Amino acid sequence: MQLFGKKIDAREEDVFSELHHFLLRKNNRILSNDEVVALTGVSSELIYKWVKAGKLKKSIFPNLGAPCERCGNITQAKICVNCSSSIVSTLNQEKKDQAWFNQIQRNNPRVGTYHYK
Repeated sequence: MQLFGKKIDAREEDVFSELHHFLLRKNNRILSNDEVVALTGVSSELIYKWVKAGKLKKSIFPNLGAPCERCGNITQAKICVNCSSSIVSTLNQEKKDQAWFNQIQRNNPRVGTYHYK
């Protein structure tokens, strides 16, 4: 792994500590994931891991993010807005379908019986 232009065989905590100090500098707080990878050499997977774990907070580093767990787009949350609204609409449709099915079941008293022809 390369960090700030020098080869490093360090533990993950040490790499995080150096990266965190680098990002806390005033001009570096607004860097995106790709810019941080290009400037420091830290892998994007480690950055994603630390964002997901909450070590790199959105309130301090607004342009850092991790991939959406559903579609893979970079986002600030576990699931992006598009996927979240899609899931909510699917759940609402499921609720409507269940209500419709229950209504049919109540209106047809013979639905649970079997008749020979």
